[in-house]
Amino acid sequence: MKLLANGRNIELTDAIKAYVSEKVGRLEQHYDFIQEIHVFLGVEKNPRISNNQLAEATVVVNRAVLRVEVSSTDLYASIDKLVDKIDRVLTRHKTKLLGRAKSAKGESIRKAGSEEEELPTELTAEEMEGVFLTYEDEEESQITSEGYRSP
Repeated sequence: MKLLANGRNIELTDAIKAYVSEKVGRLEQHYDFIQEIHVFLGVEKNPRISNNQLAEATVVVNRAVLRVEVSSTDLYASIDKLVDKIDRVLTRHKTKLLGRAKSAKGESIRKAGSEEEELPTELTAEEMEGVFLTYEDEEESQITSEGYRSP
């Protein structure tokens, strides 16, 4: 896994870089399909923004590019929230990939293990009544609030 950390409006110290690599490195133990993670840390200069410590990540994995963005009042808290959010997104992506693999084998994800109920092939006249209304001539039928009825 390749990790890149950049700062916007902030100078990244060695302590911040080590903290990011420690937290993001834990993700590699759970998910082996991560190729690259780009982490952008920044500070908003606007005094009206209370959550001005930003943490963004772009995660490159097999078949997708995942993007996560978090902000809070503390940079270290933003990094912690970012890693938690990346973990949730990666779990969702991994579940989606596993679901695709099962459906490619012909197995249904939604109806795993359930068998479909067989419908009867022949219905009696009483059972057919009210189920289907057929008309040979569409001009003879009229529409009411209850549905189609013949005149």
